[in-house]
Amino acid sequence: MNFNDLVSRIRVEQRLSEAEVPSFDPDNGNEDAKYLFLLEAPGRMAKQSGIISFENDDPTARNFKKQLVTAGIERRDIAIWNVVPWFISKNNGTSIRAASGRDVNLGLKYLTPLVVSMPKLKCVFLVGGAARRAHIALSSITSARIVSCHHPSAKVMNTNPAAEKENVRVFQFVKQTT
Repeated sequence: MNFNDLVSRIRVEQRLSEAEVPSFDPDNGNEDAKYLFLLEAPGRMAKQSGIISFENDDPTARNFKKQLVTAGIERRDIAIWNVVPWFISKNNGTSIRAASGRDVNLGLKYLTPLVVSMPKLKCVFLVGGAARRAHIALSSITSARIVSCHHPSAKVMNTNPAAEKENVRVFQFVKQTT
């Protein structure tokens, strides 16, 4: 199953619109990627742009792009997705809310077709706490390395001064050892 088919399947099964389930960034490696970066859920800008991308106009995307560039991770080597692949909102859709255990459990069923569609996958990066909930599920469906890192949100980066450097070190280490 290619990534576009997976996104379409999610939209149909979850009865969600295109805006609620953003697509993969077509400029990334996606199915041919070596690294899967799994975050929590699409943000407002992903909903607006229609893609999960570090080119979106928000602090999380900018921080993430900076960390990848600093680490020397090339765009063709990445796929970016979310453990909950749809926008989860509060306040009538105006802002995102944290993913609940139920949200994560619903999203986990889409990890198998995602990972199976990535024959060159070497490492899954669990980006932030919500994504780390997928570790056990991922461990049973892939032999790729699974590592954790900090979420690149402004909230995390501003409250933990070491987070950016730690992410870059993890990205560099994986690149050097895979």
